[in-house]
Amino acid sequence: MALSLEAANKVRQKTRMYSRNPATADVLKAFFRNHAEKGNADLQLVFLDDAGVTGTDGVVAADAACVLYLAFMRKRATATDSFFKLFDDATDDATAASERVTLSLLEASEDHIAVFPSGLDMATGIVATSHTTHNGTTDSTAGDSGDGFVIIGASGTD
Repeated sequence: MALSLEAANKVRQKTRMYSRNPATADVLKAFFRNHAEKGNADLQLVFLDDAGVTGTDGVVAADAACVLYLAFMRKRATATDSFFKLFDDATDDATAASERVTLSLLEASEDHIAVFPSGLDMATGIVATSHTTHNGTTDSTAGDSGDGFVIIGASGTD
């Protein structure tokens, strides 16, 4: 499956429903302003949910080389710790050395966001998953992680 890029402004509009938290809204606004100043290359918004990221092997967000610009997760209404992770992989979360990003989801209903203004190269793809510990591999229990999205671009656009 190839990336399905669209105009960055369409992606920006689709993220508006996640901006109820003023801090999250400000971060998204700053990201898109910066992205526009760098040429406004097309992007892809990939929605992720708790059911996908807590499943065995995680969920494939991209199965081709790409650039990660932003990761957003909103923790579900549970205080059980979970660790949302992004792997540079096109199939699963089995190789610990492929882990590139971790967001600690520790407080119920909190927003978490990581921004890479210049992009983070993902050489083979992106697999999103959630584990019970920061450095572990045990999948989180369904309902203990979060819902959100990643914003990616074509490889070489960073």
